[in-house]
Amino acid sequence: MDLESKALKEINSTYKQYFLLSLIVLLGLLLRFYFRIGHIFSDDAYYTYLSYTLLNGEFAKDYLGYPVFPLRLAFIGLTAVSMRIFEVNEFATLFFPFTFSLLNILLTYKLSRLLTNDNKIALLAALLIALFPADIVFASINFPDLINIFFINLGIYFLLKSYFQKKISWAYIGGISFFLSMQFKENIYYMFALLIILLIYFLLKKKHLNLQLLIGILFIACNYLIEGFIYLLLHNDFFYRITITNINYGYSYYDFFPYTAQKLSGSKNYFRNLFDQIFLINSKSIFLRRFYLLLPIVAFAQTFSNYLRKEKPLLNFWFWGMAILIIAFTTSFSEYKPLDLARSWYIYSLLMPIIILSSVFINRFSKLIRIGLIVIYVLGSLIMCFEYQIFFDKANLTSLKTFLRENSFRTIYTDHFTKYSVDLIREYVAGSKRISDRDFNFTQIVSGDWVLFNKKHIKELQMQKYQFPDFDILNTSNFKKLASFNDFIFYEKLH
Repeated sequence: MDLESKALKEINSTYKQYFLLSLIVLLGLLLRFYFRIGHIFSDDAYYTYLSYTLLNGEFAKDYLGYPVFPLRLAFIGLTAVSMRIFEVNEFATLFFPFTFSLLNILLTYKLSRLLTNDNKIALLAALLIALFPADIVFASINFPDLINIFFINLGIYFLLKSYFQKKISWAYIGGISFFLSMQFKENIYYMFALLIILLIYFLLKKKHLNLQLLIGILFIACNYLIEGFIYLLLHNDFFYRITITNINYGYSYYDFFPYTAQKLSGSKNYFRNLFDQIFLINSKSIFLRRFYLLLPIVAFAQTFSNYLRKEKPLLNFWFWGMAILIIAFTTSFSEYKPLDLARSWYIYSLLMPIIILSSVFINRFSKLIRIGLIVIYVLGSLIMCFEYQIFFDKANLTSLKTFLRENSFRTIYTDHFTKYSVDLIREYVAGSKRISDRDFNFTQIVSGDWVLFNKKHIKELQMQKYQFPDFDILNTSNFKKLASFNDFIFYEKLH
């Protein structure tokens, strides 16, 4: 074969690769649009309110919520930009999570190809992430995790590209990506630990200072230093982030160890709770959760195959290092607190190596078996996407949102947590009013005004030390039950 024919064949192969990748991205887009969830009246309510206050030049004014959320400025700012472009509405809060979910398909392809040097594995990895139920669903929920991990993985991609191509400039782009990720959420801690371990390995075993690792570590460290000096000027506290994080643990103590483990056994024994948290909650949440379609177990099996064949040690290290850290590493500097992985979106830190390893595993088989496994995965993905819609009570939430929009000018009294969501869905047309404390007087509610009551929201807010009046008054003759959407119940003031 002459050089011209060989070059033409390579060009055609490249076009075919990108055509197939385009089809995968299109499939991912269609699935994410069809299974979109939207605003879920959860933590997204707090992020939305903070973005709205930033947009109006009153950042965090009258904010009541998790103390750590205002520190995630990049995510809040990105949503505020979206609100500026698309106006203040539910769609604006979902635009960037949706966009980055699609970009994540492309990044998965590029990173898989870089690590395996195999186009088939890279395309398969792109397909797996395009069809991964959690990524499909959280593309339409205003949480920072997806975007945060995207920038961490982008940083990994550029560090690896710099290392393989021996071009140091790529490493600086990787460092900048790490730097940015910290402003979305704090998951860079895990990668920081892995980079340090790798750097020490290169120094001790290879007798070599790896510049890519050093640059990545320095950019993360610079983020802490720059941020620390800014906080020192603003709050007279260099370790303000740590201070606020510790306050956040106290604010929502019930979401953290040991309380999360105590819910399982009822035991007060520290070591029993620690065992339960690491093995019965966290390990189970990673490897045996139905929403993940057994991919973590597949990745686990592939790491052993890699080890026996002495292949892909970096991919093995990424998987096992990250798995151990998110399952058992502390999330607090002041005391040992492993993260509670009961929430399914916490898989994101580990998702990329899981996807790549699973692609390597599937690619080992014959074409017929590969097709069979992919068909099973597609069916499982669709089933789990429908299950996610049930889990998030999509049908009920959609009806609730429609009801709120149809009554956008009604005065609604509710707790501050629910209020943030009500105001977003009604696009701040009519400001709802807060039921503020135990001394709130229901007689101030005018006849014809509404009260929106959610027992679960009130219970959680009471655990956060907020106080409320006795809501039994809503069952008296002064109020009439108007409508209910599962836990959301509307009452109208009669007289």
